[in-house]
Parts: sequence; C-alpha cells; structure tokens
Amino acid sequence: MLESPERVIATRRAALITRLLALGGVLGPLIFVVAFTVAGFLRPGYSAIHQPVSDLGVGSRAWLVNISVVAMGVLLIGCCAAFLRVLGPTLGDPWRWVCSGLLALPGLGFAWAGIFTEAPATVTLHWIVGMPLVGIGSIGGFLVTGLRLRRLESWRGVGTYSIAASLCTLALMMAMFATWTLGVGGLMERVFFVEILAWYVVVGWRLAGDSETLNG
Repeated sequence: MLESPERVIATRRAALITRLLALGGVLGPLIFVVAFTVAGFLRPGYSAIHQPVSDLGVGSRAWLVNISVVAMGVLLIGCCAAFLRVLGPTLGDPWRWVCSGLLALPGLGFAWAGIFTEAPATVTLHWIVGMPLVGIGSIGGFLVTGLRLRRLESWRGVGTYSIAASLCTLALMMAMFATWTLGVGGLMERVFFVEILAWYVVVGWRLAGDSETLNG
C-alpha cells in the first residue's frame, strides 16, 4: 500500500531533522577544538601544555571560547536527541531515557562551563558543576550505552568502542588530575576533552546515516 504524500513528507522531514541533530555531534566538537586552539595561539604567554582551556574563557577574546563551548554543548544535547529518535525504539524503556540522559550530561557540563566561567564571581560553579557533569556523564554514559548497544547486531562495534571509551575516559581523567602538579595538566585536559568528543563525532556520524531508516 502506497503512503500518502503527507506521510512521505512527514517521514522525510523527521529524517532530515534527526540527521541535522546527529551531525551537531560532529560539528560541535570541531568548532570547539578549532576555537580553543586559535584562542590559545592568540593569547600572549598562554601555554597549552601548562594551562587549562578554561583560562581562555576569561580575559581578552574570551568570547571565542565561551561562545563555541556553549554552542557545542547545545549541539551535543541535540545529538543525544537524535540518538533517542534513532535508537530509542530499539533500546526500549527505560534504557533509551537512561542512555540519552547520561550522554546529554557532558553537553550540559560544557555549556555550563561556557556560561559560568573562571571569572572570580563564577569560578567555583565552573569547576564543581561543569567538570563533574562532563566526567560522570561521559564515563557512565559511554559504559551503559555501550553495554546496551552490544545487544544490537548492527551497533555491536560501536558498543564495544563505547565501553572502551568509558574506561579510557576514566583513566584520562585520573591522569589529568594527577599531572597538574607536573606541569602538563593543560595538555592532559585537551587529550581528555578530545577523547570524549571523539565519541560524539563517531556516533553522530553513524546516527546521521541511520536516520534514513527513521519511520515518521
């Protein structure tokens, strides 16, 4: 039985929206990494090896990092919405909500850090809320999602990668805190961020392709 033109249009519109949301998981991290790299080069005396990215969120050209990290946070949350639309029906309740919610926490944490910067009035909020959301959300989100995706034949490889990413994120987070006194904390923080964001790039790209199969 042929679908009505209205049904076809609605299906295509839903697939397009999902694809755009998924690609936000690819675009957001790229924008952020380019932004903090350029901002670091433009900041006199700034050391990407010794200093955290957050130091670029105050002072001259702070808008470059703050706008990009807030935008990225929103795009990562949008990518999680695409995850819910594409894989939610397969994961079922309550796992689709658990996985999507955990995976959205890093996006919320990054956006929070861009709004509540290292400025004296908000520096405490910046660190005690932003970093836990990013760390806990990614470690827990990657692990739980990976275990669920391992049950889906077509997503089994991504599930294995997600579990490995969770363990890697935990190790990098511990290494990052341990190396601040050694003078390479800034470098380790960047590795930590890039490793987390790589997951959203990989999964966002995959979701964008699978959105073609979205039914309505």
